[in-house]
Amino acid sequence: MAMHTELWFPQVIWSAVIHMVDNYELKNWAYERKVNDIGRRVTNFGGYQSDDILKGANQQVDKLVDYLNQEVKNLATQVALPQLELKNIWLNINPPGSYNELHTHAGAVLSGVYYVDATDKQGNIQFERSDNAEYHLPDYIEKINYFNSTRATYAAKTGGLYIFPSWLKHSVQGNQSHTDRISMSFNFGEKTDAN
Repeated sequence: MAMHTELWFPQVIWSAVIHMVDNYELKNWAYERKVNDIGRRVTNFGGYQSDDILKGANQQVDKLVDYLNQEVKNLATQVALPQLELKNIWLNINPPGSYNELHTHAGAVLSGVYYVDATDKQGNIQFERSDNAEYHLPDYIEKINYFNSTRATYAAKTGGLYIFPSWLKHSVQGNQSHTDRISMSFNFGEKTDAN
């Protein structure tokens, strides 16, 4: 009799390439925002991270947020989560050499990144297991798959969108190009208002 297989504690990463945002306009606005917003340092080394962006600050950001609200509603339903709402969204400008260290997004349920202007030479996003499997798996595995891998890398690309559980450890590789990588990161958490 064959063993029954069940998947417990899977890590989901959703991805898409979207086209409803004018990335050229958003890129220009990003540089204007940087001049007027000193920003903050959280996990970014050498890069710029804005303070949270409020609704109405930019039409293209509002378009992106509208899309994210609908998409996250669908994703939450897909994995049986309660209703979620956007908690914050911010801008990242990462010049050559800059990167983001390994981190999670405490206090959120789903997080993500949208690439306004990026290529895979500007630093890809890497997700890492957090169950210490690397200490138990053999040193050499002939065929890497979803079960035995300890890291997954997704390419930075203009229009690329990745949404993932906020507790999933992730980092961004160093920008190896001669131009800036521009992205927007965001967090969704439990909805606080029933309306």
